[in-house]
Formats: sequence, structure tokens, C-alpha cells
Amino acid sequence: MLGPERLSALGSILAGAGSLLAVLWFSAGLRYQSKQLEEQRAQFAAQFHYLQESSRRDALLLAKGVLDKAEEKAIAHHGSISSINELSTEYMRSMEYFKPILESTNPREVIEACEKWLKREGAALTLLSGIKSAAEIYLRSIGVTDIDYSKSPEDFYFVYNSWFATQPFFNAFSGTAMLLSEFMVRLSPGRKAAVVAFFAANSKVVGTEVIRMEKLQTDIADLAASGHPVPAIASDL
Repeated sequence: MLGPERLSALGSILAGAGSLLAVLWFSAGLRYQSKQLEEQRAQFAAQFHYLQESSRRDALLLAKGVLDKAEEKAIAHHGSISSINELSTEYMRSMEYFKPILESTNPREVIEACEKWLKREGAALTLLSGIKSAAEIYLRSIGVTDIDYSKSPEDFYFVYNSWFATQPFFNAFSGTAMLLSEFMVRLSPGRKAAVVAFFAANSKVVGTEVIRMEKLQTDIADLAASGHPVPAIASDL
């Protein structure tokens, strides 16, 4: 039979062992919970990534429809090209029309040059407007917020193309769109002057009754104030 001292020592040993077992059990429980939480985190991350990718794919497919329609409309608007890849070269050639637009005082000559320029200008704007709309769909789907959607199509592409130009479907237009946007941004003074010339010439052909002359005169004054060229056809208005 064990004496009181041995019983007391044995009780201390058993109590210590029980405490150690409790600590080990608690540690194992913590490790198990930690592993569960890590697995849940990984699962949630995978689900979030899947949803993100799914949303991105859906946005790209929707953007493709917008891009295809913009390409179709741009080709139709130009009327003399069969591929959108021809548009940038055609737009560069339109610079030849700026000479009669800016320098001629013959209203019919100015109108004829403006009509030829507007076919290319309109086609380029149609394409870039479509790309801008498609880009907005994509960028909003991936959560990009620091974008100014009020910019003109050419300015928008010129500034923000790095966010989307290499993505599927957008990359098919990147070369043409980059050339167009850069030319249009650089030619902004001449483009504004061409619009003024068109209305100034028409005011001398069809009369001032069908044109808001105060708006035209304001545009002429703005061109002069900004140091941009004032078309010769508008110099006496």
C-alpha cells in the first residue's frame, strides 16, 4: 500500500500529466481550427477569383459585340474601305483637305473639302467611340474607378489605352486606334477650325437664317483667342 507521501506525489504527477494533456489538446485544437480557417480562406479566395474571372470573361464577350458593331459602322461611314486596318492610313491622307478648308475663300470649295474630310473624321470617331464604350464595360467589370469617361473618344484612348488595349478583342484594334487617337489629338486645332469652316461656308451658300450665327461667331473668337488658325472663309464673319 502506498503511503500518503507517495499518493500525494502520484496525484501531483497525474495532475501535471492532465494539465500537459489539456495543453496539448488545446494546441491541437488551435492548429486544427487554424488549418480549417486557412482552407476556408483559400476556398473563398478561389471562389472570388473564379467570380472575378467569370465577370471579366462576360465583360470581354459583351465588349466584343460593341467592338464588332463599331467596326461595321466605321467601315460603312467611310464608304471606301473594306477593312478597319485601312482607316488610319485614310485618315492621315485627309490632311490634304486642310489646305482648302483653312485657306480657300470659295464656300463651295470649302464645303467639298469638308465633306471629304468628314467622311474620314466621322469613321474614326465612330470606331473610337465604340472602343471607348467597350472599354468602359470592361474597366467597370474589373473595378477600375480612376477613369474620366467624359473625355472625348480620341483623348480617352490616347490616355487610357494601356488599361485595356492588350486584352482579347481590343488588341485587334490597338494599332489602328493608337494611330488614329494620336493623329486626332495632335490635329485638334485643325479639326476645330474645319468645323468652323464648314458652317461658315454654308452660311454663305444657304444663308445665315439656318445657322446659329452667334454660336459660329463665338467659335471663331475662341479659335482666335486660343491661337488656333481661323479659316479664311470665316475671316469676315
